[in-house]
Amino acid sequence: MKAALYEGKEKIRIVDIPKPVPKAGEVLVRIKYTGICGSDLEAYKTGLYPLPVVMGHEASGVIEELGPEVKKRKIGDRVAINSLMACGKCHFCQIGYNNLCTELYSAFGIFANGGFAEYTVVPAFSLVSIPDAIPDKFGTIFDQVATCLLAIREGGFMIGNTAVIIGLGTIGQLLLQCLKLSGAGALIVVEKNKYRLEVARERADVSLSRISLGKIKGRLTDRLGADFVFECTGRPDAINATANCVRKGGIIVQVGISDVPFEINYLPFIMNHNRIQGVIGFLQSDFKYAVKLVAQKLIDPEPIVTKIISLDDIVEEGFQEAIKLDTKEIKIIVEP
Repeated sequence: MKAALYEGKEKIRIVDIPKPVPKAGEVLVRIKYTGICGSDLEAYKTGLYPLPVVMGHEASGVIEELGPEVKKRKIGDRVAINSLMACGKCHFCQIGYNNLCTELYSAFGIFANGGFAEYTVVPAFSLVSIPDAIPDKFGTIFDQVATCLLAIREGGFMIGNTAVIIGLGTIGQLLLQCLKLSGAGALIVVEKNKYRLEVARERADVSLSRISLGKIKGRLTDRLGADFVFECTGRPDAINATANCVRKGGIIVQVGISDVPFEINYLPFIMNHNRIQGVIGFLQSDFKYAVKLVAQKLIDPEPIVTKIISLDDIVEEGFQEAIKLDTKEIKIIVEP
């Protein structure tokens, strides 16, 4: 079968590899679509992931073959793949944090071959059915919605709170929708890319192309700063700037990732009694609820899924396009 093999920094090749065969408890999924994630882009730019691997953890498709002992699935089912294939037995799984599982070495598309291929094999328990109300192209969006749900909950966001979102990639765009749905008092978004900012404009109360303390610490936040800042870029300058955007006692939720060391001035966070909450992944319950939100049209992926490309074009029209600072794309999805 055809697959896109990640071999290190800025190196992805289209190769022919054996079609996988499902073992006990596994299913063979014919991939319909797989999204290019922000963490995939970071790995492409830096060489972050283990080598070699078929990337792609935001995948959906159709069940084509059942392995032995699979009873609750049938051939032809439309499914999305929950990439966090937790063990269910370790300390963190037992207390409900499957996103912190100590055995996530098999994480789909990162430590094990993922969805940038024609077929993949996954445990049956990792699959979630896609309702008829959801088009195939939106089957890749659930783990991003789920990440937003985890970020909102772990941060402790409440109805009426104000928030700044820095960065309007896929996560930032969906976070804006989720916060709006959660009853935010006011929402301020910051994004340099004018195309992405325009998409968010109708849902945000204030849209900024750069961090403007005069606007952020204005009437909407009682001239105090926002209750929450959700940092979705992972850029050192943006992370440091959160101290100036959040009110005293407010919370910074760090969603964006980066593996580049940088200096941070902790004194403002300490003196202003701020909390910095890191978040990673999502819970199984978040993933299932994300499917419901999309099915009920409470979350709208239509303006976010901006481009569908073939597997053959994954480098030039996918990764290379997505890392451009002036790209007109938000979420690019790949069809094998």
